Amino acid sequence: MPLGGIPEKEFVNREEELCFLRRLAGLRRDGLAANVLLLGGRGSGKTELLKQLCREVFWEGREVVPFYYSFRTAALKSATFAKDYFTRFVKQYIAFVKKEPLLADDAGTPLRRLAPLLSSEGLQWLIDAADELEEHTDGGDLYGQVLSAISAPAAAAKRGGRPVLVMLDDFSASGRLYEARQGDSPGLVSLFEESMNNRLCPHIITGSPAAGLEAIFSDPALRRETERMRLLPLPEDAACDYFTGLLRKMQIPCERRAALLLAGRVRGNPLYLRNMAKAASKMKKKVFGEDDISECYCSDIAFGETAFYWTSVLAEGIPSRGLARTVLKLLMLRLDKPGMENAERLSRVLGVRDADLGTTLDLIEANGLGLCDDPVFDDFVRALFMKQIEGRSDDDIREALGKRFGEQTDDSRFEMVIPMTDQAELVAARAVEQIGRNLSLDQDLLNSIQLALVETCINAMEHSGSYERKIRLSVVSSAERLEIAIESPGRHFSLDSLKETPVEEKLAAGKKRGWGFTLIRKTMDDVRVERVNDRTRVTLVKNIRLVRDGKALK
Repeated sequence: MPLGGIPEKEFVNREEELCFLRRLAGLRRDGLAANVLLLGGRGSGKTELLKQLCREVFWEGREVVPFYYSFRTAALKSATFAKDYFTRFVKQYIAFVKKEPLLADDAGTPLRRLAPLLSSEGLQWLIDAADELEEHTDGGDLYGQVLSAISAPAAAAKRGGRPVLVMLDDFSASGRLYEARQGDSPGLVSLFEESMNNRLCPHIITGSPAAGLEAIFSDPALRRETERMRLLPLPEDAACDYFTGLLRKMQIPCERRAALLLAGRVRGNPLYLRNMAKAASKMKKKVFGEDDISECYCSDIAFGETAFYWTSVLAEGIPSRGLARTVLKLLMLRLDKPGMENAERLSRVLGVRDADLGTTLDLIEANGLGLCDDPVFDDFVRALFMKQIEGRSDDDIREALGKRFGEQTDDSRFEMVIPMTDQAELVAARAVEQIGRNLSLDQDLLNSIQLALVETCINAMEHSGSYERKIRLSVVSSAERLEIAIESPGRHFSLDSLKETPVEEKLAAGKKRGWGFTLIRKTMDDVRVERVNDRTRVTLVKNIRLVRDGKALK
């Protein structure tokens, strides 16, 4: 049972999500909520959120029983999985009843030795469930074993009178459950669906990549009824506080501007921030300042904790060494020449057969690397390519990454998360106004950019429909270009699907809405709409140039 994790006071900016998930069992029982699919980029804190939730539910009362299970460390042979899943559930249940967490963590105690303890607590029905599982095992009934284990939390909720909150971490790995060899039983994971339909047993499911989670459900109704909750990166100020707090524990003072710059560089990703703090400690930094950012970042990306993390992800998802090299080449090609997607041309450039290219593309998508949108991962790909394909030395790799780091810091990046409340679009407009003034933008040009931004934000809020009532705003600015990305959850649309209605027709019909994208297209130099996992991203691009007197014109 994950009752550890980072201290509660350091778990920042997730209070809203925790509050909803703590109430999930009651809401689900009353028909006011569904199961939750917890989404987010790698390292965004999904596992840590489940740990915090498990800890709070465990200690706050006796009304709801928490059960946490991670597929990352699970044995995926079905018979072994069934016994492990059931045993962990029974131990966590009795630990909750007695409020003794060590009972859940005692991996050495066999299930049969818990029988007297279960009996003394009036949990005879759990002993009966264990006997039923044993019967299926003795009879060689594989599906009976798996179903008996998976349905144990739902059965406990019914027999014990307490709802059970099931937290399944790294659930995307459950699709690889097998009988004797990998791939021989692709339907086993669907056995979870019966338990998920039980109102007394709400499930919170998470894992990476998100596409793998969505594909698990075979029941369309269950897929539709499952709530999507996405963890966004930490806002700049929260990310800064988190990083400085980590360094404080290591007795390394940190300049606030340095922390802000690093937080912006890694886009508020908690995993990267932890890794960068470890890098600073390994380098024995006395004080972490602006001059230390590039050194720690480049070292961690190429040889540190972040490099190890992504190397492990690639090794797990792409076990073949030959295919791994092809994947790496293709990822690097996409960085250097974005937009080259013609299969025949890619085959020629990479020097691979069409069949191998198809397999490579499938692996990239299956591992969630196709639309990763992660500059840290991009830098890792460059470092790995230099090492494994080009055979460059460690010093050369550090120098090349350092040059790229210096070039990229010439652009200014600003990110913020805005709740979907009244006049949220005006908050976004004011933020961009300050950026425009820093660039000395002409006021008329700035007004038109703000108008396009306001219309985009209003459209994002009107087309949402998700639990997650937040907009993520990202602005990248330079002397020649301003790029604004607005991301929101909910229903998707494309620019091609928008029907242009003549102005005269709109006026005659008295329409007050429906003007947004007409104005946006006329105002901006480029408008892109794309789907990134479960979110819609609208990117507004305005090209600008500086004139002699310092004013920016169209």
